[in-house]
Amino acid sequence: NIPRTQQTADILPLPRPETQAYLDALVELVKRAADEIPDAPAALYLRPTLIGTDPVIGKAGSPSETALLYILASPVGDYFKVGSPVNILVETEHIRCAPHMGRVKCGGNYASAMHWVLKAKAEYGANQVLFCPNGDVQETGASNFILINGDEIITKPLTDEFLHGVTRDSVLTVAKDLGYTVSERNFTVDELKAAVENGAEAILTGTAAVISPVTSFVIDGKEIEVKNQERGYAIRKAITDIQYGLAEDKHGWLVRVC
Repeated sequence: NIPRTQQTADILPLPRPETQAYLDALVELVKRAADEIPDAPAALYLRPTLIGTDPVIGKAGSPSETALLYILASPVGDYFKVGSPVNILVETEHIRCAPHMGRVKCGGNYASAMHWVLKAKAEYGANQVLFCPNGDVQETGASNFILINGDEIITKPLTDEFLHGVTRDSVLTVAKDLGYTVSERNFTVDELKAAVENGAEAILTGTAAVISPVTSFVIDGKEIEVKNQERGYAIRKAITDIQYGLAEDKHGWLVRVC
């Protein structure tokens, strides 16, 4: 997460946070909030935020040379509810955000997707929108997207057009441990539709929910049911078992706060 914040700072551009100071602040905050951390599956949600602070109006033509990094911490309940419907509208005409800004973690990108997300909820009862400009499957307004077709995990390769999610990377890593073949490649809505109709699963990945199995898609105005969610549940459990200390952390992901 720290390198992704630094990448975002470079692209926006804002002053780049120093790695050790950033990590020290995160650890210190968790220590101070230790009494507020709820039992699993609830969690302490951390949200680092970087804002420009130059006291100048009219910075549209030049970046801020100073910035403030602050970290919000909030106890949160379980974002994931087993069996909750996740209905996704497939959108092929519009994009989530400006293509060159897709990999930037910034509030403006979420805001630019909001109109289409609200429209999808009002017209189709959809939970989210999967943005697929010109049929190219990318990501939803708030999560990365992965197709599980048998023993193959398929997701778009890293480009400037979408967010390079840390949970996405964790899912791909754990999927390999579980014996899946991971294919980071471009794929189309037509391929997605055909795979789902033939029994493939689909999941959304993100910090809060970790994995949300998709239960249905709306494609060209027609709802297509996703018949299975078992593989998505199994991958999610493999990741949360590492988070909760129930399974070995083979990749050095856990930070001990003493």
